[in-house]
Amino acid sequence: MTANAYEVGFALSETLRGGGVFLTEKPNDNVILFPKTVEYYQFELTRMLETERYGEAIRMLEFLLTCHNQDKRIEDEWLALLQWLQTMFPDQIFPSLDSEEEEELSEADMFRQHLAVKERADSGYTERLLDLLKQPQSVENLLLALDQLAFLEHPEINKKLGEFVTKQEQHPIIQYKVLQTLKLRGVTGPLKLSKQGETIVVDVEDTPVTFGDFPDPIGEIIERIQDMSQTVQPALAYFAQETWNEFLAYIYGTAQYRQMLRQEQACVDVWAAAFHFVLLEKVFNSGDKEEILDLYGITNDLVFQWEQAYRVMQSFASSTFSRSQGE
Repeated sequence: MTANAYEVGFALSETLRGGGVFLTEKPNDNVILFPKTVEYYQFELTRMLETERYGEAIRMLEFLLTCHNQDKRIEDEWLALLQWLQTMFPDQIFPSLDSEEEEELSEADMFRQHLAVKERADSGYTERLLDLLKQPQSVENLLLALDQLAFLEHPEINKKLGEFVTKQEQHPIIQYKVLQTLKLRGVTGPLKLSKQGETIVVDVEDTPVTFGDFPDPIGEIIERIQDMSQTVQPALAYFAQETWNEFLAYIYGTAQYRQMLRQEQACVDVWAAAFHFVLLEKVFNSGDKEEILDLYGITNDLVFQWEQAYRVMQSFASSTFSRSQGE
């Protein structure tokens, strides 16, 4: 049995952001995973398996199986996949005792070695990945290609990626992934990009490689959401982090992003409340605006800023959720 055998049936995200309600007979606040949850994140588990991130897939499936799925067949498939992964990769069942940074470096080194073997066995491998940039591709295919191009050795990669991301506007998540890829490859200097109707200039070397590298005001917003959701809706905290990461990719380098960095401390609550409300709307098909405003202490003098932040979040949600559902 290979990873590809599961691509269509099992591809879900480790973040499981796709929708649920609460019951009482299962743990983790007993999230019911709506059908759109499975559809929304199909491509994510595919990426985990194809890039051999088996430990992440195991942990994600373990969480999924504590939730209530409306489709018993899918639940059985998840269990079968989990058992197969645990059998084939027992070393991935328990997290490493090393530091997170050391673990990431080790995984990167192993991935680089794996790709080097592929490149030696197939001299045209890198060129075929670069060819994907020349023709229309799904976001998922491009992300998979960029994951590999970050670690391959080829004299044309940096030039081709720079041309690809500057020639015309790309999906925001792809734009951000290209910047991360170029930084990982040691590229520095400014790039001029078209993004969401504006022209932005970003310095490649300033691109956060991990989402923990973003400036403090950004981290404070997601921490605020997680603190609140742990109190009133714990399952939301599980979905929030990765959705927030996608939002940062969506907004990075734009005027709204720069505004977030400049705003006062009170606006941490403004952005957190807007993001929390959009998650409730899009993920859980629920949400009460007045309750959220009250929860985060959004007073009348902050409502205008909240509405602005909410519009940005809505635009992001429409783009992201539509893509995941293949619309």
